[in-house]
Amino acid sequence: MINFKQPATSLGDMVKLRTNNFDLIRLCAALVVLITHSFALTGKSPGTWFNIFMGYEPGSLAVSAFFAISGFLIAGSLERRTFTEYWQARALRIVPALAVTSFVTALILGPIFTALPLGEYFQDSGTYRYLTNSIPYQTAFVLPGVFMDVTYPQTVNGSLWTIPIEAFCYVALAAIFFAGRKTFSLVVPVIVLISAFSIWLFFHGPMAPRTLFGTTPVMPAMRFGLIFLAGTFLWKYKDIVPFKGSIAAMCLVILLIGSRFNYNDLALFIALPYLLMYLAYRRPVCVDGMRKLGDLSYGTYLFAFPIQQALVSISHKSINAWWLAIAASVVSMSLAWLSWRYIEKPSMQFKKKFSAPAVLEKTA
Repeated sequence: MINFKQPATSLGDMVKLRTNNFDLIRLCAALVVLITHSFALTGKSPGTWFNIFMGYEPGSLAVSAFFAISGFLIAGSLERRTFTEYWQARALRIVPALAVTSFVTALILGPIFTALPLGEYFQDSGTYRYLTNSIPYQTAFVLPGVFMDVTYPQTVNGSLWTIPIEAFCYVALAAIFFAGRKTFSLVVPVIVLISAFSIWLFFHGPMAPRTLFGTTPVMPAMRFGLIFLAGTFLWKYKDIVPFKGSIAAMCLVILLIGSRFNYNDLALFIALPYLLMYLAYRRPVCVDGMRKLGDLSYGTYLFAFPIQQALVSISHKSINAWWLAIAASVVSMSLAWLSWRYIEKPSMQFKKKFSAPAVLEKTA
């Protein structure tokens, strides 16, 4: 039992307690993305759904939360591992579930929903190009003849676009760490450089549309990368960053002001990472339940979009957005549990064979 009355003057003090709400927060973020997509995929107005997020686009806010938490936890993972162990850990965490999602979608879901004859579907190179989604580099969104009759056609899994950005953040953080002689001393200069470039773009107009790896837009990648580095900043200075409710309340005010004056990205960068850390460590809830359930956030995020597209297609676009969200949540979380139980958790246990035990091993 954690004694919450014991003095904890810094974020680092709370990290040492080894209990947190990260799994719960990430699962909630995945469900927010799912619900937000339900409105887009049915072509329905989100109504009051957007209003409860203080003027922020819910899906973008949830993805920002993923990146902030990831920047914090991955920094801890990088500090306690060798170069080889780090890449083994990252690959074993992200690739197995991604590969399963890609193969199940292309080889099971695709043949069911394609408008092409099965022979033609399996002869099309696009079917096998989709399998390359197993490696977080270029993203293939289309399967031959699949989901042609839906509100948002020819996009099998729109959620995958953020996966290359996450993988790129892993690479960039490792480069920053080892260039800084196994410290995060270069995190602040990198944040300053990216921020300065963002300010330059603000005054000189947006840059021409460019992509990373051919499919990932540069501007969202830069925005989420900054959020990721803000999480890393909090990890680097966790032992001197005060852990106070008053600071969390101030962050909430900053978010409100940011949305009011249309400085959403700036407010998210400044305030969201600390607010998430406070929510994660202030009073862990459902810890035993979440431990038994497992970390379903990644699987839910990966499976939700194609499941939603399938349900829209089956209903001939007549399904209500909220019913779509409920049905997709049940199916996606069920598949996520299977993925966690039989794919992700065994992969992480394999990871532990060559990794030293650490405070955040479960969540990183």
